[in-house]
Amino acid sequence: MIKGVETLSEHQLIKEYFSDIGSGFLDKRNISVSVGDDAAVLVSPTGKDTVISVDTSIEGVHFLKSMHASDVAYRAVSIALSDLAACGALPAWFTLALSLNQLDTKWLSDFKIGLEDISNELKIPLIGGDTTKGNISITVQVGGYVDRGNALTRSGAKVGDSIYVTGCIGEASSELDNLREEVSETPPYEISSNSNRYTRPKIRYGVATKLVGIASSAIDISDGLFQDLKHISKSSKVGAKVFLDKVPTFLNTELSLKDFNRGDDYEILFTSSQLNKDKIINISKDEDILISEIGVIEKGKEVEIISSEGKSLNVSSGYRHFEGRLEL
Repeated sequence: MIKGVETLSEHQLIKEYFSDIGSGFLDKRNISVSVGDDAAVLVSPTGKDTVISVDTSIEGVHFLKSMHASDVAYRAVSIALSDLAACGALPAWFTLALSLNQLDTKWLSDFKIGLEDISNELKIPLIGGDTTKGNISITVQVGGYVDRGNALTRSGAKVGDSIYVTGCIGEASSELDNLREEVSETPPYEISSNSNRYTRPKIRYGVATKLVGIASSAIDISDGLFQDLKHISKSSKVGAKVFLDKVPTFLNTELSLKDFNRGDDYEILFTSSQLNKDKIINISKDEDILISEIGVIEKGKEVEIISSEGKSLNVSSGYRHFEGRLEL
């Protein structure tokens, strides 16, 4: 539980901690009214589609109670923005709904630092939100823009397309395991990890925007590699085959099938015609991010995982939103 004072009104709370986050990045052409009014007023740029997503992070379910408040804030915004990246959209703004069990000016100051970090990094403003009393919960809505009609979706994969993934699988879960080991020795809200793939995930905006017009489908890996590939398979009405020895892992660690499906990687899983292979190689070089071809889209409905010995493996489900809970 956060300990502190409860003397601030909601108006004072917003003014003190949230009213000026990213205010220097407000584009009056697209955001004419923001923090401080009843609602934000937005205008889509000419020739663009507006892409919107929302994500909720709950203490003890989506982040450790022991995480530093600045990391909690940064992570909450980042994982919401990951959905925009998977659509090929550039982020433009975010909103925040924050529920706290008690007020603590130190925790709020640290939380604000995390919001400012992600805002400054991406040059996006906080344009509105809400605060209330309750269990610690952070809901972030994000918005961005993509050229009209060009948003990447889960439903465009075609038979014969190659399956690709950015980065490596397993780094976030490795950091989470390390954080769990520290919990028993560290007071709540003081852990800030040396690794940052879990606490401060880096979203692949550069790759994502360059995949527009090249990728036939895309999704961010939040629920686990195979689980999210199943989402593409179902939406595109196709099957898929993945070769396990082609999937890059953190520090080349040999992962169990369960580890591949732990989620929180926030890499981009996408499909593309084999004719685009050279373009994808060039994107990888330009962005200095590993992009690996790990499989192929096939006829059917099943996602098949092939071991290094050529055997077909049975894969269980990934993260389930109404079952998942962090072991603290």
